[in-house]
Amino acid sequence: MALLHSLRSRRLWLGALSIATVFGVYIWITNQPDNNPALLPPILDILASFKTNLTSGSLLTALGASLFRIAMGFFIGTTLALIVGCLVGWYKTVEYLLDPLIEALRPIPPLAYIPIIIIWFGIGEFSRVLIITIACFMVCVVNVIAGMKNVPQVYVDAASTMGASRFQVFRTVAVPAATPFIITGYRIALAAAWTTLVASELLAAQNGLGFLLQEGRRYFLTDQVMMIIVIIGGCAFIMDRIFRKIQAHLMQWSEARE
Repeated sequence: MALLHSLRSRRLWLGALSIATVFGVYIWITNQPDNNPALLPPILDILASFKTNLTSGSLLTALGASLFRIAMGFFIGTTLALIVGCLVGWYKTVEYLLDPLIEALRPIPPLAYIPIIIIWFGIGEFSRVLIITIACFMVCVVNVIAGMKNVPQVYVDAASTMGASRFQVFRTVAVPAATPFIITGYRIALAAAWTTLVASELLAAQNGLGFLLQEGRRYFLTDQVMMIIVIIGGCAFIMDRIFRKIQAHLMQWSEARE
């Protein structure tokens, strides 16, 4: 227990050191006499932009809209990925039917669907959520399939020897054994959701973090752009840490737990 606590403490301090180093280097660069604040704004300007947008309410409105789109797209995409991935990875008939389609669509970047989505569904909220859903599904389903295919055969044989049916083995053995792959797929899907968010909010959105980024670009508000980038990174980091905690809780039996 003491060793585990020491490792966690060391990890925390080293992580904080790396972040502090990046901020220190940034502050040093922006304080150089030849630095152009319009291109690389100082930390104080970024904080001032944060305060201005927070006081006006635009930041909270944008953050709420973006988090709603992330939540909807992530939930729908990963739920579909979990269902499809488990079936494809476990049942050969479903694999033969759907695997070629998944493999054909998987290399296509989610952003490539934007033109056809606009043509079919317009530029409303549904289209923005749909783009995020596609991104989450495509990256998550691959991990779920891999997890189902990597279930140790000894687990399956042991359950079958005890009289479990194929479906019982699927439900009580295969899915729990694939949990590390599934959680990893969820984490990758979360990152994909954030990277797709900005592009989805460029579809005539009137709010959202992507909208504020676009506004900052249009009016050359570099401090606002940097502020939004930091917020997106911070939100994504916090969400990823939450999934790591969930993974550690679900994988307490595993030696590879966090």
